[in-house]
Amino acid sequence: MSHVSHDRSRLQTRVRRLKGQVEALDRAIAESTDCLAVLTQAAAVRGAAQSLMLALLDDHLREHVVTEDDADARQAEGEALAGMLRSYFK
Repeated sequence: MSHVSHDRSRLQTRVRRLKGQVEALDRAIAESTDCLAVLTQAAAVRGAAQSLMLALLDDHLREHVVTEDDADARQAEGEALAGMLRSYFK
């Protein structure tokens, strides 16, 4: 079972918050809201997405890298995570 399943409620709360932020941004653009308010809302979306990413990353590191006993598996997880982070930061 994935560690995501263990924290499903907490992660879904973050996803719902992100969804609400994106919907508010969509409304702000559709309603021709003041550009500073739209920028502020876009920053809120970014913050919510970043918070979700950090929660997932923290859980993954703890579950699949830090506590992994097998050195080869730990190395493979570290490399896979590094690859994901390279694509994330492009």
